Amino acid sequence: MSDFRKLLLAFVAITLFAGFASAQTTPPIVCSTTAQPLTVRTEGLTEQTGDVVISCTGGAAPTLGTILPQVNISVTLTSNITSRLLSDPITEALLFIDDPQPGAQSPCAPASGSTVCPGLMAGAGGTAVDSTGNVRNVFQGVKQNDNTIVWLAVPINAPGSTGQRVYRSKNIRAAIAGISATNGQIFAYVSIQNPPANLQLNQASVPVAFVQQGLVFKTSSAASLYQCDGWNKDLAGNPTKGYNTGNGRNLVLTYQEGYAASFKVRDVNAPLTEPGTQQNIPQNNNGADPSLSTVVESGFFNTAFPSTNGLNRAGRADHGTRLRAVFNNVPANVRLYVSAQAISTSSAGLGAYGVASNSAGLNVAAGTVLANPLSTAENTRSTGVYPAAATANGLVEVPIVSGSGTFTWEIFGQDPSSIDIANFAVAVAFNSANNPGLGTATVNGSFAPVDTTNKMSATAAVPHFADQSTPVNAFSINTCLTTILFPFTTNQGGFDTGVAIANTSSDPFGTSPQSGNCELNYYGGTTGGGAAPSKQTTSTPVAGGETLVFTLSSGGTNGIAATPGFQGYVIAICNFRYAHGFAFISDVGAQKLAQGYLGLILNPRPGYAGEALDN
Repeated sequence: MSDFRKLLLAFVAITLFAGFASAQTTPPIVCSTTAQPLTVRTEGLTEQTGDVVISCTGGAAPTLGTILPQVNISVTLTSNITSRLLSDPITEALLFIDDPQPGAQSPCAPASGSTVCPGLMAGAGGTAVDSTGNVRNVFQGVKQNDNTIVWLAVPINAPGSTGQRVYRSKNIRAAIAGISATNGQIFAYVSIQNPPANLQLNQASVPVAFVQQGLVFKTSSAASLYQCDGWNKDLAGNPTKGYNTGNGRNLVLTYQEGYAASFKVRDVNAPLTEPGTQQNIPQNNNGADPSLSTVVESGFFNTAFPSTNGLNRAGRADHGTRLRAVFNNVPANVRLYVSAQAISTSSAGLGAYGVASNSAGLNVAAGTVLANPLSTAENTRSTGVYPAAATANGLVEVPIVSGSGTFTWEIFGQDPSSIDIANFAVAVAFNSANNPGLGTATVNGSFAPVDTTNKMSATAAVPHFADQSTPVNAFSINTCLTTILFPFTTNQGGFDTGVAIANTSSDPFGTSPQSGNCELNYYGGTTGGGAAPSKQTTSTPVAGGETLVFTLSSGGTNGIAATPGFQGYVIAICNFRYAHGFAFISDVGAQKLAQGYLGLILNPRPGYAGEALDN
């Protein structure tokens, strides 16, 4: 019995020791999640978020050739994810192991439609290799749902007590518009499915974006124009002409960054001919070189990647930030022009150039980088002129259909250290002989292209935006008239009143002569308490340089009839600008006394828009 007890105690001791030894040889793999949040635009629907970085230490480094455990790593945002679908459900969102340099990047791309490389083994330097000995350190994310990306079968090669293993996400884009207001945040939640028993994940939730207003749009004061004057008459007849002498710009559109670097170029150092420098160093777009992630619309891309599952197209934006002007309620028979590029900027580094339409500069579906960007319809991709061809004075005509028209400019250079401002000119052109319509045109300024797509898509442009603009009055075309008040006239008690109304639109200053009728409105009464005469209108127009002359007792020129016995005030409404009036009251025949005065030019009443001298 004593020997049995000794053997039992010895067995227990050996078992405990073996357990302790086993526990000591399999220390935990401890992973923590961090992120460097990026500032994103509240108008954006494809905004780049900060990289999610999972850093792991500990565990027991496996021997070379050991089959590695593989896990699924998912990232869920508090907004919809809008990374591009390259081969649905495979996306452009990538996961890197240990931030490989471009020459060492080796994607897992086993076959079209698959992102899983099975049976990865422990390789030298903590790498994961396949059966052929090739390192696999880049993995393509798959859409799990509208706000979750998952990387499947990611190998876990424990770094041991002295090393570190880093997993970094790239190209996770988010739909911000309608989800978060200014000063809000977007969070990422990390999950590791089917982890080894000794793996623990700390800090699974991190902020990846801070939300700010991206664009401030304003205009100069709305121009008030007159139907009978004509404006930029040469442009009205020929779109290749320039401003007319003495006329020219009617409005300046100002696009201002809501925060520094909210205007972004497409790629790094991209000139008018694309592409720019490859953005193929994982940590550069988010931390090591912060200037890249904040000034470009593209994310990580490496066009040397294989075309399998669209890997060589991952991360590439279609164009830089675009600025859009939408004109509405443009009166009939009016032509509209804008400057093909910014007429002034806040810094020498800012460049903005017109594009023939609103959408992509890259044929994304073809997977090739074009020497010259294409310019196409707002949400389609077909060939077009780029950049927009300018006429004299650098103007481009905005096509107007049913009173509306749109023009777009693209950012090709910016200054990330300042609030960039770009100003563009607007010129209105019409000829009075073409009978331009009346009314007030408006303009909306926004980012472009505008699209409502707020989920992962294979076709939506990157970037694209929600339209959060409000209309601003751009210019108005008013009817030509002058309203004159003659505050006292009489043909009673032996007195009479003579009135002269001159059409002074003919002058030595280059004013276009106008011609129009005058309407006379009588307020008061007649001798013996009778009613005031009914209003009357000249039977023939008063031409420029002519004067309408009449008396109450006898009438006068242009078909004005007599209104004997009237006493009160008269309001004359003449359908031309620059009318001026004079009234002369005297005894009949002007034998004894007389008094004259200038008619008062009235402010326009509702429904009228005329000259207002307030005299």
